[in-house]
Amino acid sequence: MSNPNFDHSEGDWEEFSSEPSWGESQWRSYLQGSDKDTERFLSVYNSVKNKPNHLDEVATLMGWDAEDISLTDEFTFIEEDEERPSSENSSAPYTLHRHPVFVFTRALYRYLHQSWEHYMLHSERSLTPKISWDYSNSLHQGEMNVLLSIQALDLGDYGLSICHLKNSLSALNQTLSLLDQLDHPSSTFLNGFRKEAQIRIYDLRELWIRVMGDCRHECQRRLDDQE
Repeated sequence: MSNPNFDHSEGDWEEFSSEPSWGESQWRSYLQGSDKDTERFLSVYNSVKNKPNHLDEVATLMGWDAEDISLTDEFTFIEEDEERPSSENSSAPYTLHRHPVFVFTRALYRYLHQSWEHYMLHSERSLTPKISWDYSNSLHQGEMNVLLSIQALDLGDYGLSICHLKNSLSALNQTLSLLDQLDHPSSTFLNGFRKEAQIRIYDLRELWIRVMGDCRHECQRRLDDQE
């Protein structure tokens, strides 16, 4: 909320006044593009998820620089932009929607949510209300905390980001624990669901551990600069 008592000269906003403001339709198009990034990531991820070192291969296939699965530096696309509208490249404002860590997290959680919905639909007699709630809540807590972590990183608050990532890792552990408690008349259906969910959960954990390591390195660098 703006402060009615806050006074400023025109020069205070000169840096921002030259940038064209976007309307609702432009933002809607931008978010649709973000959804396409998520869909593209899932397609690429599913094609290599069973290969060794597939996280780095996904990054390469997505056109991300080798160091982009981190949030301590700005990311750079290495793919050609010929298919993207020139207006998007020249006027799109900075947001985290297309950052590799955001896309990675959002895409894998989209899969986890959708696969859980599918599992519940075919497991009504095998699920208790409590485990349904606990599993859904563990997904929510993991995703919410990592998004808060990304926001903290965007503000340069690396210590806060680490705290939220730890919360996310705790939620992931709960999700894994709950997977072991599930039951279903069809062992094939149950084992298939568990296996695919575990692949995504372990990859999320690896990503967040990488980001935590980068955050700790940045925190230490700042301490060294102060000495």
